Amino acid sequence: MDTFARFAFFTIARDAGVSTLAAGILMLAYSFNPPLALVLGASVAMFFAGIMLVRAFFMSEDRVVTTEPWQVMEPEQRPIGDAGRAVACERFETMLLSAAKRASGIASVMFGLGLLLSWA
Repeated sequence: MDTFARFAFFTIARDAGVSTLAAGILMLAYSFNPPLALVLGASVAMFFAGIMLVRAFFMSEDRVVTTEPWQVMEPEQRPIGDAGRAVACERFETMLLSAAKRASGIASVMFGLGLLLSWA
């Protein structure tokens, strides 16, 4: 994995961790009602997935240079030229879409469990 991909991965992982912490706090606060707690956690996961989709939709070769992974890297570590920016943009967009896919899958499972618990 190259340097840009590593920084992009850890940036997305940090964002996912913050979302997980927020969902965990909400779910703990509503633990007296497990179906509601699961629906709240799923809603946070879907919100995270939506944010990742919006970020991926607006990602372009010009905007990739304003992202955190690009800014954190030393100038000599950054991908070189227009082709390097295009590869970095494509890789970051793919990582954002992958995170959105995983978050929506987790949200679907949590919505389903909340529905099953509400019927029980």
